Amino acid sequence: MFPRSISDVSNQWLKKVTGYEVKHFTFDNVSEGRGFAGEVFKLNLIYAHSDLISNKNPSTLIVKFASQNPTTKKMVRPYAINETKIYSNLSKFYEGLLPSIYYSGCDEKTGDCCILMEDLSTKIYGDSLRGLSLAQSISATTSIAKFHSSFWETSKLSQFSWLKHSKLLLRFMSKIVKQHSPIFLDSYGNSLSREFQELVAIYPHKMTTIWNRLMDSPVTICHGDFRPDNFFFDDDGNNITVIDWQLCSEMKGIVDIAYLFTWGLDEKNRKSWESQLLTHYHDTLISKGIKDYSESNIRKDYILGLFVPFQILIVASTALNNGSQRGEQLISLVIKRMQSIIDDHNLLSQLSRI
Repeated sequence: MFPRSISDVSNQWLKKVTGYEVKHFTFDNVSEGRGFAGEVFKLNLIYAHSDLISNKNPSTLIVKFASQNPTTKKMVRPYAINETKIYSNLSKFYEGLLPSIYYSGCDEKTGDCCILMEDLSTKIYGDSLRGLSLAQSISATTSIAKFHSSFWETSKLSQFSWLKHSKLLLRFMSKIVKQHSPIFLDSYGNSLSREFQELVAIYPHKMTTIWNRLMDSPVTICHGDFRPDNFFFDDDGNNITVIDWQLCSEMKGIVDIAYLFTWGLDEKNRKSWESQLLTHYHDTLISKGIKDYSESNIRKDYILGLFVPFQILIVASTALNNGSQRGEQLISLVIKRMQSIIDDHNLLSQLSRI
């Protein structure tokens, strides 16, 4: 058994899964307005002996649970289950990107889950509102390209029973997008351009075709929610830890880059850096031995990939615009960024040809 909410966490359970002699702990909710589908808390640990706090015995940890909102919990249940399996298994095959995990478990029937991980707050938080610097953007692009290259068209993918298959995600997401599209238009339609509104109306009918193309070779393991709110940089900015792997699946890696540019760069910087970063993604893949994916194909697939963060914006707007000031700011900001991308890449015309 594992705790289903913060009220279920006990000193005894913490000792069992970490080995630490915790005398007492307090907690802070750190998830509000961050775009997390679950509830995230920082645990402030108090040990029986103060000298136990060290590099081995941390003073804080992070614990994540499924949302206590029944509607949200039901909607994201497949993804919550997916994330716990990712944390339990992926670190066996790849060093880097993932945080240190002390416990990861779920109840597949109820959707309850619990993930206990290292506290990354001493690192530099990415922050989707602020957006990334060029150096951070290069670091994120480099890190995810190296990750993608490790699973590129590998036979391992078919063996990873714990990895949610993209077709299952498509089936689930298709229903959610159709449900949320009219809600999104009701809430934000007056602030959207005609092209943006038409995209929202047309996209659900084109979604399956787009996803099928994104699931065509070459595929790799894709994070699926690759945005700054899920990033933590080392002080030198060269290494990045990424959290929130619940949308992880196998598809074209360029989807992660499209997500990064849409949710992580302000309009001006995205316009200035977009081409440079796409080239850098291609160059990094080549340096890791990926020779059969031309830069022209990357740029073509990038256009398709932009529709995935577009659909996530439609769905996330309901969860994030829930009264939290930061959540409302984030949705408004990403709408502006998405509008700029729609205009610059003529996405409505692109969609009509699909």
